[in-house]
Amino acid sequence: MKHVIIPLLLLAAGSSPSLGQEPQGKGVSLFVGTTSGGGYDVYARVLARHWGRYLPGNPPFVVKNMPGAGGLTLANYIYNQASRDGSEIATVQSGVIFEKLYHTLSPNGANARYEAQKFGWIGSALRSTYVTITWHDSPVKTLEDARNKDSVLGASTTSSDNFLLAVLGNKMLGTKFRIVHGYQGSTATDLAIERGEINGAAGKDWTTLTTSRPDWLKDKKINIIVQMGMQKHPAIPDVPSALELASNDEDRAMMELVFAKFNLSRPFFGPPNMSAKVLQDFRTAFRAVVKDADFLQEAEKTGMEIDPLFGEEAEKLVARLLQTPEAQAKKMRDLLTP
Repeated sequence: MKHVIIPLLLLAAGSSPSLGQEPQGKGVSLFVGTTSGGGYDVYARVLARHWGRYLPGNPPFVVKNMPGAGGLTLANYIYNQASRDGSEIATVQSGVIFEKLYHTLSPNGANARYEAQKFGWIGSALRSTYVTITWHDSPVKTLEDARNKDSVLGASTTSSDNFLLAVLGNKMLGTKFRIVHGYQGSTATDLAIERGEINGAAGKDWTTLTTSRPDWLKDKKINIIVQMGMQKHPAIPDVPSALELASNDEDRAMMELVFAKFNLSRPFFGPPNMSAKVLQDFRTAFRAVVKDADFLQEAEKTGMEIDPLFGEEAEKLVARLLQTPEAQAKKMRDLLTP
């Protein structure tokens, strides 16, 4: 198996004045709400090697992992404790942003000690499509098979996309998935699939597959059952889309409420109350770096897809989703409950 190794960026932050005043020599700590090696971490590290060239003073970036509580630990830190001068920004799992809507990480979203619409939204590097996969020797090879035969899918926690999208498939597409959770992240789930402990997994980010498991695709080791997202992925046009299979407008609206967060699949943001200048500097730099030739070349080598959503758009998306009427949000939460 070919592994992509992303070198750890070891750049120490200086002690000069804030980024908003005199950025020269001041480092930017880019926190990642997952352990190292996964998709969020890879995106952060590749971006970090290029981003500083487009910020005033060309500050070095240091990538720091802060996993915990499905990403809540980092989101709470950035909102309540991080420096407001632009020296600390973050990326977390997209579901964390909408915890007060989805309630997947804590009862009634109570452990989300932040108002996500108040973060300083910089942008997202990717609009994702998720897929449900089974191993090549599974008796379930198509969506029709999944509707007629039992199969076992793995997940990390009951709040993970692996779990939630398998539940959605059962309730809205008629699949017969049995879900086993408790795996320590996507790497452990992938190994369980390869060992034959489980048949597959839902909620697999297409880009993470191309980045971390390219041999699964190249060697046809997996069956791709269905895709879930606001748009079909152009690389898999023949794989059915859950949205296209919705039986009525109400079902489609519920799916769209679940899938909308996938347009913010690699979000980058700072704490609230950053100065307007510092936030705009980050937004301008983000727009530039995702078009940078050197960055795009490294992203391509790593298997990363870049389909950005910029800061102003991200801010509007977050605000719109968090204004979902409670009655509709409750229906959506009930849909995701086994």
